[in-house]
Amino acid sequence: MNSGSPTLTSVLNVAVFQRPQNIRPQNKFWWLWIFSSFLMHSIGAIASDAVVTKSAMQNVDSSSTHSANESNETLEIAKDQIETGEYKAAIRLAEREIGRTETILGRYDIALVEPLVVLGDGLAGYGDYDNALNAYDRALHVTRVNAGLHDPKQVAVVYREASTHYAKGDIAAANDRHEYAYHILERKFDQQADEIALIPGTFVLADWYVKTYNIFMARTFYERARVLAKTHYGEGHPLLIQALRGVANTYRLEKFTPAEIPDIEDLVASRRRGSSTDLSRLPPTRINNFREGETALIEIVKMLLAQSDSNIEEVALAKLDLADWYLLFQQNKRAQILYEDVWLTFDSDSSTDFIARELQYPKPIYLSLPQNPKSPSNTAHVRATKGVVELSFTVNERGSVVDLVTERAEPSGSDFLVRKQARKARYRPAFVDGQPIATPDVRLSHTFTHYPRPRTRGASSEPDR
Repeated sequence: MNSGSPTLTSVLNVAVFQRPQNIRPQNKFWWLWIFSSFLMHSIGAIASDAVVTKSAMQNVDSSSTHSANESNETLEIAKDQIETGEYKAAIRLAEREIGRTETILGRYDIALVEPLVVLGDGLAGYGDYDNALNAYDRALHVTRVNAGLHDPKQVAVVYREASTHYAKGDIAAANDRHEYAYHILERKFDQQADEIALIPGTFVLADWYVKTYNIFMARTFYERARVLAKTHYGEGHPLLIQALRGVANTYRLEKFTPAEIPDIEDLVASRRRGSSTDLSRLPPTRINNFREGETALIEIVKMLLAQSDSNIEEVALAKLDLADWYLLFQQNKRAQILYEDVWLTFDSDSSTDFIARELQYPKPIYLSLPQNPKSPSNTAHVRATKGVVELSFTVNERGSVVDLVTERAEPSGSDFLVRKQARKARYRPAFVDGQPIATPDVRLSHTFTHYPRPRTRGASSEPDR
């Protein structure tokens, strides 16, 4: 480089820090001209950088939108695979989406919740319950990190945990999850203006208590759903009708119990810890009360009849529910009046399908057959087989089972419990011209899992049922 040529540094020093010799002293603002030049240059550079930055941000936003759309499509495919039982494929897609989301957004971004839930659903469907619970637990953790410890967004995941515990056979853990979910909803929607949002969760908890035969708690929450639905939706709303049916069903279950009640002694009393609900403020439950169930079913019929747009079949089905109630409680004359009324409701042109479906043949209204026995502790030495019992009998005009005959029992002697329950069964009888008739040769087939007892010297070959 020529040592005599001025450098960039020297030029800048002269331009900025030295007073040029050719500028007259009387020009007091010579420096302002130079500063203005640099200022305009800087503004132009900043504007240029802003354009570049905006363009880059648009590219990032476009990429993020494309990535989100791709993620949604992937998860929808995985959900469809779960619906069709392709659990392994769904698990692979969910795991891939979790890894991709973690790489881009980190391990605690809210976008991880959905793929984690899909992973849990796939694992639960596949039967890997422990890992499914791990996936759901992580989804809950991410939700709480982003939305707070008691945010109701987590309730859908808690319900999945409850279902998975139930599938594992851990009813106590499932019960805790259901009650915890309702506790979360209560914390969020504890004001009267918000309590309408409690209605779906109230039905879920009531249905759960029915499933586990905790019928008194079920009745309490159906009653609460009834009050909420009537307050916020008014007479005749489908949710009010649903609550009334739930109330009636608890009285029915109290009288007509399942063949085998689940082993839930620890769950008879509610164990909802820290709940804001004061159970004393809820409608009181009444034990073994025929009138309460009857009143609920009558109220449903009245509400449907009062609606100008009620479907004729919907009204008829409500009347049949009430007629079946009377038949179960041996109020045969009342039942017959309603059955005949339903028959006459339909004219000859429109009655064919409904009558054939509901009144032409005997229809069980209480039939509780034995459940599969628990597997023995020495399962490794006992191979389960399939047992079958086939019965024939007559359903008389009152819906009772008579003339019971065992047509087939494999293994031999396995029909004892099935026959016992069949005798307790009640049917809606068949009708001709609105009148009940006896129906012979009604068939009933019951299959079950059978665990043969190990043969020992002198041991009986009686089946283990």
